[in-house]
Amino acid sequence: MDLMHLTVQNPWWKNPAAIRDDEKLKKIKDSILKWSPRLLSELKFDRDRIYTLRGPRQVGKTTLVKLIIRELLAKTEHSQSIFYFTCDLVADEKELFEVLNLYLNWVAAFKLERKYIFLDEISSVRDWEKGLKYIADTGALKNSTVVLTGSHSIDIKNSIERLPGRRGEGEGTLDKIFFPMKFSEYAETLNPDLKQFMEANGLTEGPKRQEILSTLLEGRASPLLSLLLVYQSELDRLFDQYLITGGIPRAINEFFSKNKIDSSIYEIYIQSLIGDLARWNIPEMPVKQVLRSISGKLTTQVSWRSITDETDIGAHVTVQKYVTALEDSFVLNVLYPLDLPKKTASFKKEKKIYFQDPFIFHALHTWASGLTDYFESANLYLNSPETRSKLVESVFHSHLVRFMYEKYPSDVFSPHDCIFYLKTKGGKKEVDFVLKTNGNQLLGIELKYQSQINSSDYRGLTAFERGILVSKNKYDFNGKYATVPISILLLLL
Repeated sequence: MDLMHLTVQNPWWKNPAAIRDDEKLKKIKDSILKWSPRLLSELKFDRDRIYTLRGPRQVGKTTLVKLIIRELLAKTEHSQSIFYFTCDLVADEKELFEVLNLYLNWVAAFKLERKYIFLDEISSVRDWEKGLKYIADTGALKNSTVVLTGSHSIDIKNSIERLPGRRGEGEGTLDKIFFPMKFSEYAETLNPDLKQFMEANGLTEGPKRQEILSTLLEGRASPLLSLLLVYQSELDRLFDQYLITGGIPRAINEFFSKNKIDSSIYEIYIQSLIGDLARWNIPEMPVKQVLRSISGKLTTQVSWRSITDETDIGAHVTVQKYVTALEDSFVLNVLYPLDLPKKTASFKKEKKIYFQDPFIFHALHTWASGLTDYFESANLYLNSPETRSKLVESVFHSHLVRFMYEKYPSDVFSPHDCIFYLKTKGGKKEVDFVLKTNGNQLLGIELKYQSQINSSDYRGLTAFERGILVSKNKYDFNGKYATVPISILLLLL
């Protein structure tokens, strides 16, 4: 490795304007979707910190990094202070050390006040944390902000734990998760009028959204909700489209430019996932069988054994291992039942398994089913009211997970500590979702994605003092529990 190789990935060292020719940024310029992720404002580059940026494949982590680099180039006088390196071809910690050491030795001559280092797909490097630890221990990362990206949660999480005391301190979390676009981001990006309304009323800010949700949980309406009703028909239309495209930028652009999504877009995601799992010695065919079983059991209570019985896998612990790997790869979310007296999860009982994003679901459901026309398969799935409601529940759960993470941000956050479902003994009361606050209060949320709502639909919520019924289109505050259309409520999550 020599400086010429590093310059290829950092063309702005010679000419800062070269960032305009970056392929990722040119695609954004030419795309229909002009998304500015909220995560852009969460990384602080005026202090010494080592951030991790995790998220599923194809969600745009590299593009986000290039957007950050473009912003930094506009602010700094020294383009050499910004170092980007994609680690796909770096074998191990020794090669990583050589790359970093080469850059740091070269840039030392410029006597810069700060350096900004971006290591893309760091999880592809074996024992990468050892190379970074050695560099950090020499003091070479002083006055530097480092961002590490990866597509597998457990690899980065386990490796970063071997860097205690070397990641910087201060407010905010160090481990960032770049999820697919939420429905609120999707809606405001595709409807400028809605975005203007949300910005004018503070609805793009977490505290304001949480305040409105708190009033909902008390059975009261915020005046802003009445104003949002003006947009309900448009929100319903956008939600229909979101159930097709999910929050994956490439899929969204394909859909709005061609009115369909080509099979190659789905297969790029599948191939990337298979490649990631192969690194963990997880074979393709058993995973495909597990995904087929989970797709057919979406929203229902399952055991590891019930999934195992539908596959050729011999042991349910192996199924559990594969599901955990898919969860760590940002494919699946697992929801455990609530032990009501203890207010904790019952990990040994049946659980529910959801998909992280609609596009991810359609890609893997179609692939696991042995079909080849992904877009047609997605439309057929959504044309059935029964299966459509299952995907809606999956989408709602993923938004609840993200909401709770934003409400209680932590580098050790686990949704299993604060989101559950309830099924009392004998099945007398069932509630789709239960949230636990930091004050140990339990809040019930029941999802009824149907046109008609009657009094029996609130039965499960009576297990809690506070709760919300999420409907397809009904809006009501006449009773103890608020009833809110899902397309409006998702704007607040």
